[in-house]
Amino acid sequence: MERKKAIVIDFLNELLDLYEFELLVDINSDMENVFRLNDRQGANWSGIEQDEFYTLADIVERLSSPHEDYIYRSLEEREDAGEIIPKDDWDLTAKRYLESDTVAKILSEITAKEYKEIKSKKEKFGFKDIFEILDLEEKFCKSVCQKYINTMSKEMLLETNDKILHIYIEDEFIDLKEQGLINSDNYEQYLDGNFEVEEYKFYKELYDSAIKDNIAYDLNDLALFDEIGNWDFYITFEELKQVGYGFMVKDHYPLLEKYAIPEDKQFEFYNYFTLEELDDFEDSLKKFFIEGSIIYNEDSGTLEAKEDYLFNSDILRLACGLITYKDFINEYKEHSISNFDLALPKVISYFRENEIKNLMDYGSDNDEGLYKLSDMYKKIMNKFDMQYYDVNTRDKEGSDGKYITTIAFDPEKEIEVETEAWNGIKAVTENIATIYENYKIFYENSIKNEVQNDKEFEYDYN
Repeated sequence: MERKKAIVIDFLNELLDLYEFELLVDINSDMENVFRLNDRQGANWSGIEQDEFYTLADIVERLSSPHEDYIYRSLEEREDAGEIIPKDDWDLTAKRYLESDTVAKILSEITAKEYKEIKSKKEKFGFKDIFEILDLEEKFCKSVCQKYINTMSKEMLLETNDKILHIYIEDEFIDLKEQGLINSDNYEQYLDGNFEVEEYKFYKELYDSAIKDNIAYDLNDLALFDEIGNWDFYITFEELKQVGYGFMVKDHYPLLEKYAIPEDKQFEFYNYFTLEELDDFEDSLKKFFIEGSIIYNEDSGTLEAKEDYLFNSDILRLACGLITYKDFINEYKEHSISNFDLALPKVISYFRENEIKNLMDYGSDNDEGLYKLSDMYKKIMNKFDMQYYDVNTRDKEGSDGKYITTIAFDPEKEIEVETEAWNGIKAVTENIATIYENYKIFYENSIKNEVQNDKEFEYDYN
């Protein structure tokens, strides 16, 4: 995160240099670190040199007029003149920077004290670094927009060389849409004349103009979880958090709301954690407050389970007032959960749902009369929303009761894990953690490759 902050800071200083302002860190009359701006033209524009700023976001907001004069007007004039503006154009990137939710959040978190600490490291970042942050946000907006539009039978998103088209088709052509027969070359003959074709330069513009609000409306009408507690909304929980509505899951975690989360933190709490962590918290609270299967030993000052099973002691310490909310959050932010910890609740859930203690009844894809290990791995991977190309299990040559499962993320990237019939929760969790770690690497590399490929194209936005 600190690297992202440094990149965002460097580009802001480029903007300030263009506007002929110098960013300073000062101490105000209350002995607080604050930002100030020095007008290099010596005009003290709009009395700005007397202003105190507590975050970098405050500075960006104050400079709305220079943004218009130097960035927006420049782009408008170039577009009006018929100029072809490539996607990696500096002015266009500056506009995206100023309108970016990701950048705005980072700027709002950077105080004068933190700014000094980051700048003291003197690490420099280039144009391509801020471009990559903005393109990752564009990938997020594209994913969310497409998932929302896919819930609409009459609507489609199409890409041309220079635009994103949001179209509406006649009811009679919905079957053609579902068969993939409507595309950017032939869509005009299928349009519903009651709606205009909407054109966008970036998915971020579509997301801001309509999709984000429509998701909010859907949250009032659609369930987030199905009847057995599995995620059932059309965007993932991680995406929902980034849209700004992570708190909407709170009704699914009544014990967290009742026992652990302070009333004034009910909206922010859920943004810090994954669904797996929230499930783990809720389950531990249930064991303590409802079932009484976890007790607090006053003599030793520790939490103890009556039976041999795992529980989250941190959430119980918070619920019992043994740790402050601030310390609880800071500990989780500083010590991110391991892949094993993420996988464990999902594996435990699978073993419970199928009422198994080991894998004696599981085998390879060719074993008759046994459940397939490949199906087990698929179901647990689905709980992570992992995308995979193929999963198959074969007998390990020369070893009874031992199996090799191959997980292919695409036709060229695959890994193997070994499973034994007598394995239980721990061994399967270790395998899932390994799969998930490799999947994250594969996914991050895929996004970087997409971003790099996108940079090779130029777009005419006229």
